[in-house]
Amino acid sequence: MAWVLMLLAAGAFAALGSMAWGGKLGLLAIILLSLSSGLYFSGRSFLPPQKRKAPDGIAKVLFTIVGIMALLRHPIEVEGQGALPVYAAIAEYIDKVDSSTFLMFAVVAMAVKFAGVITSAYAWHLLLVGQGIRYPFWQKIMTAFLIGRFIGTFLPSTIGLDGYTLYEAGRYSNRWARALTAKTLEKFIGVTGLFMSMLVTLPFGYQVIVDVVESAGRPDAAPKLAGIIAIIAGGISGTVIIGLVFPQWIVAIMGIIERIAGGVLGIGPLKKVSAKVINILQQFTTAVGAYKGKLGLLFTALSAKFVTHFTTAMVYYFTALAIGVTTAEFWPITFGSTIQILGTLFSPTIAGEGAREALQALLLTEQLGGVAQAVLSGALGFIAAEAATLWGGAFLWVRTPEWRPKFALVDGEQVDYSWITADDDGKFNADAIARARAEHARDAAGDE
Repeated sequence: MAWVLMLLAAGAFAALGSMAWGGKLGLLAIILLSLSSGLYFSGRSFLPPQKRKAPDGIAKVLFTIVGIMALLRHPIEVEGQGALPVYAAIAEYIDKVDSSTFLMFAVVAMAVKFAGVITSAYAWHLLLVGQGIRYPFWQKIMTAFLIGRFIGTFLPSTIGLDGYTLYEAGRYSNRWARALTAKTLEKFIGVTGLFMSMLVTLPFGYQVIVDVVESAGRPDAAPKLAGIIAIIAGGISGTVIIGLVFPQWIVAIMGIIERIAGGVLGIGPLKKVSAKVINILQQFTTAVGAYKGKLGLLFTALSAKFVTHFTTAMVYYFTALAIGVTTAEFWPITFGSTIQILGTLFSPTIAGEGAREALQALLLTEQLGGVAQAVLSGALGFIAAEAATLWGGAFLWVRTPEWRPKFALVDGEQVDYSWITADDDGKFNADAIARARAEHARDAAGDE
């Protein structure tokens, strides 16, 4: 049954791919996308977990290819030339880009991105220190981050970066539970840093919202949309910040949610949603509890993550300048890029390819002077980010089985690495992380 449904999904997706190649997207394309997704996930549910990895990988590759194809072959109006596919409009525009301007601002974009990577790695370093695990920052933490980013280039969302940094933290300390606690909290403060960036830039980048709603024929909706964004970004940021200072308040919120879920939302999928919210809050309070008395460390890590996401959004301003968009304004582009980054995080495509450029076009076409410029600046932002960190592959190459950090301290004591056996090849092992997560979950359940 599983493969029958997946074959039907493939047929619907092939039809969608044909439409994308022809540049004909519309209601029918949305129906085909919904149909193929529904059939695929229905078929996937019949497979045992260990057999889902291969079809998931194939699906992500195909989705990425078709997504990019749909974007590049979509027709847009070009002044004096009528409708051209996006790729043709980009080719026309590239010829007008000054090479010296491009090189100067591309280098600036890479430098800004690398600064953000350093602050992100520093936040991870602090969270490990807060759990009694200390490694040399430049030789171990920073290189692990670069390796994780290199691996993540070929995977969706932040799976490669999160997975590899967690793997090395556990491998060289043998304190998997502590490393998992640090990673759990890093995810919370990481997304909070992004929402804080969105909230800070919203007042200065409000014109982006105006542009989007006007293009949708709803100019009066701009204040409402801005309010919704402010409530979501501010609510999530505020909840995490309050939870860092007063975790007991989050416990109280959990109690309220449980009562509402039981008394009001106890029917159907709403009950499942409330249970997921409670589970997320429980993970957060458990992780925060492991950092009792270390409030300064937590807020320093949060500040570092804010800088990380703010500089990542800044990159797209400099890529706009690199391609000669002289009218580019810093705040609107930075604000719009924070929304694009959030959307890319949830994209099922490999490394967010296609989704990133489509979101830039949706949000910043007016600010950048056209779809071609928006798509090109979005793609260049990805290239600049990867160029700044892709040499993590070289560090991966020298991570031989014999490699060790200059020091690995747990509670101030140097470890002896006795748990790393002679047959350990030292390679990134996703199964080891899965086992550690499962054991950590069992331990947590046993403590309740």
